[in-house]
Amino acid sequence: MKKFGIDISRWQGDFNLSAAVKEGVSFIILKGGGGDDGLYTDSKFEENYNTSKKLNIPVGVYWFSKAVTTEDAISEADYFFKNILQSRQFELPVFIDVEHEEMLSLNKDKVTDIIKSWCSYLENKGYWVGIYSSVYAFSKHMNDKELEKYTHWVAQWSKECTYKNKDILGFWQFGGDTNLLRSNTIAGVVCDQNYMYSDFPKLIKEKNLNGFSDLSQNAPPVSATPRKSVGELVQEVIAGKWGNGNDRKNKLTDAGYDYNEVQSAVDAFLSKKTSPSKNNVIKGGDLVRLSADAVIYGTNSKFADFVYKNLLYVRELNNNRAVISTVPDGPITGAVDVKYLTKHNP
Repeated sequence: MKKFGIDISRWQGDFNLSAAVKEGVSFIILKGGGGDDGLYTDSKFEENYNTSKKLNIPVGVYWFSKAVTTEDAISEADYFFKNILQSRQFELPVFIDVEHEEMLSLNKDKVTDIIKSWCSYLENKGYWVGIYSSVYAFSKHMNDKELEKYTHWVAQWSKECTYKNKDILGFWQFGGDTNLLRSNTIAGVVCDQNYMYSDFPKLIKEKNLNGFSDLSQNAPPVSATPRKSVGELVQEVIAGKWGNGNDRKNKLTDAGYDYNEVQSAVDAFLSKKTSPSKNNVIKGGDLVRLSADAVIYGTNSKFADFVYKNLLYVRELNNNRAVISTVPDGPITGAVDVKYLTKHNP
């Protein structure tokens, strides 16, 4: 089989998926997020995902990785799972996008181990995992024989795909800005275009993967009779166990708790905890700790778990926006509102 589809991200803006379907698009792969600018969720992911579901388009998702260690890979996969995959369903594989220059500057063994760590983490969570990269990178930067258990999504903007192992070639990205097979625009917008060679929606549903087994498996236990105190619930909410926004409200209500009572207690706790202190004036170069309720600057998304456990360095400060990292001169972890930081005083 061969079906035509596209992959899109925030770079396509307010993309008209309905028009794309009318032009023959039969599946879509969305950018979920990445690790190249801290850990983040693509700003158009949720909107594109919800629209795809309304239009009944089979959907997959990818993560743009910048992992340079296996520990980085696991942290990225954990964020991807908790903030993008969890409580959603994907008819197509979930992919690690391997093309960042810092990753590809490593030797083959390291790159391969990083990919396997990321893939294994999500495979153990019940996902059909795949790898996106170029024909050249699969050959020159990876021990590809060790990665044959994973579906390959191969990028080669050409008239034909020369990747040799057709048994694991699930997708071919044949064009983007350059497209030798058809127009490079869909719905009036330049975007990457692909062929799919296997019936992944059928296979994934048959195997109960990618959220099709039990969407509630990672949700808090539901009971008609509350069993926890408001104080316990406050700590669980701050730890992220009850989600955010309407998701939090629905879960707490369904579990028999008074959402307004719990949320008021959470707000009171956070207000007290993040109030300014004369002894906690943060400046560039400071060593700090991140509060448990902290979210990535400008979003409602949490950092990876390890970020909350480590001492962090303030690399840059612009008004209330602090850029942080786990090492003084290494990769940036992300940005956060300074109110979530407490100066470390050894």
